[in-house]
Amino acid sequence: MTKDNKQSNELFKKIADHHGVSVDEVVRDMQDTIDATWDTPDPVARKKQQELFPNGKPSIEEFIRVVAGQVK
Repeated sequence: MTKDNKQSNELFKKIADHHGVSVDEVVRDMQDTIDATWDTPDPVARKKQQELFPNGKPSIEEFIRVVAGQVK
């Protein structure tokens, strides 16, 4: 398991515990959200997605890493 995967799994567990749901549900909801927002027709949002994720739709781990970097 990579460091990113271990950190992600710990994060997913904390979120799941906080909301009283399973880790699988957290992961599924996060992926559903990425999928839904990736398909947006909004040109401004699509431009930002291309800037942040030039290789296409990100994995959950990549999304967290990139967005966390933007927040810093």
